[in-house]
Amino acid sequence: MKPVGYMLHKEEGLSGEPGLYYDYIVAENGLFIRAQNPLIKATACISPVAIRGLPPLEEQIELVNGKIPGRLYDLSLATLMANSEMEQYLAITWENEYRLTAPFQERSEASVKYHTLPSLIMDIHSHGYWEAFFSGTDNKDEQGLCFYMVVGKLDTLLPEVELRLGAYGYFVPLGIEDVFDV
Repeated sequence: MKPVGYMLHKEEGLSGEPGLYYDYIVAENGLFIRAQNPLIKATACISPVAIRGLPPLEEQIELVNGKIPGRLYDLSLATLMANSEMEQYLAITWENEYRLTAPFQERSEASVKYHTLPSLIMDIHSHGYWEAFFSGTDNKDEQGLCFYMVVGKLDTLLPEVELRLGAYGYFVPLGIEDVFDV
């Protein structure tokens, strides 16, 4: 089996050879990537374009174990706000339930270095007092199938939050309600 598959979305179903890690799928409404791991199933449009003669494909993003409890979202913001002057890293993992973890990390005002954890479903990092945005470094680092969240403006009552699904270098912006049970 090849690492990457190339498929056509036809009326009778998918045709082509599936890949081991992910598949590109051509449909009426664009080029999609489909990937899954034990925690996430995703079909996301990475290049919208009209292609005649094929049926459309719907984007679908599913957390296999259901949405992440909203209390973990609240706890992550409170944790980041408690030490807002430095960048920080948190992780949400699945270990028979969703868990928020703060692994060992080296932090400064402008960066954070950390080791990823097994069963990772979401990377969360802060930008301290800066705006919430995904940097070029984030884009290079975030190459797995995972959810990624960045939090900024931690010196305000309502911090800024940006959230996305990463699928092997392709990114889909999401709302908090898409991932968390809020």
